[in-house]
Amino acid sequence: MTEVKSEGNILNTNKYPEIRDNTLNFVLPCHDDKQEKDIRSRLRLVFNPRELRAFNIFKIKHYFNGYFIVVQTSL
Repeated sequence: MTEVKSEGNILNTNKYPEIRDNTLNFVLPCHDDKQEKDIRSRLRLVFNPRELRAFNIFKIKHYFNGYFIVVQTSL
């Protein structure tokens, strides 16, 4: 049995203040710049520019698993 560390919980607002309360978050692994460009390109295929502006899209560094792209919207 392992113990979960608070640093690993991406919903812990003390460790990850970018993940705000009352939001819906889609979190995608992003290990390098090429992968980030690919994710952003795919988002542009799915959403038009006006729809994309409704999202807060940012990169976050997880304490154990590296970088992720977060697509966030308020509830």
